[in-house]
Amino acid sequence: MILLSGLAPVATGHIRYVYQHPTQADLLIKVMRQDAIVERWENGPWYRRLTRAKYYKGYIREFREFVTSYAVSPNGVSPLARVVGIELTDMGLGQVVEKVVAPDGSLAPTLDAWVRRDGYTPQVQAALDDFLARLLEHDTIAADLHAWNVVYGSDSRGGPHLLMIDGFGEKNIIPHQSMSRRHNRNRTIRRFNRMVERTKKTPREG
Repeated sequence: MILLSGLAPVATGHIRYVYQHPTQADLLIKVMRQDAIVERWENGPWYRRLTRAKYYKGYIREFREFVTSYAVSPNGVSPLARVVGIELTDMGLGQVVEKVVAPDGSLAPTLDAWVRRDGYTPQVQAALDDFLARLLEHDTIAADLHAWNVVYGSDSRGGPHLLMIDGFGEKNIIPHQSMSRRHNRNRTIRRFNRMVERTKKTPREG
């Protein structure tokens, strides 16, 4: 069992803490936040409690989507951060993912942070164009496509490039996006365009 409770998380998401893997520098471990479990599962809508995997269902959804992205286009670079597997930790099941890094080895900035730092530059636009092309090539279901769920950096597959680190996979009770590639493509383009328009309005810091 990996001990995480005595460590400080390197990042905090809406429902998970992110920790550096204690023994592997290129990996991170995501664990569920207890407050999110209470709010979103124990006190959330009744239908969320029907799934057998309980609050770990997101792990299964994201792993399935990562595998699917390569099944659809095995020779391309998936727009999803690499999902490695599951580890037992003292904070519950942990999802192990590959770390996406900036040139100095630190965690890659989110798209939101990148634009706040540098502005909406031609480099940002080019990275977004490439990102959309890969989303469509891999028939990715980008359920929560937001500028804070996308990072710009490098991993074992190269880079720098934009990668989605959270919120991917089919969330609908009736999996209509999984059933039709054309339907998923149209929804992905709409979500992408909405994210881009919001990102263009992001104020530059400093």
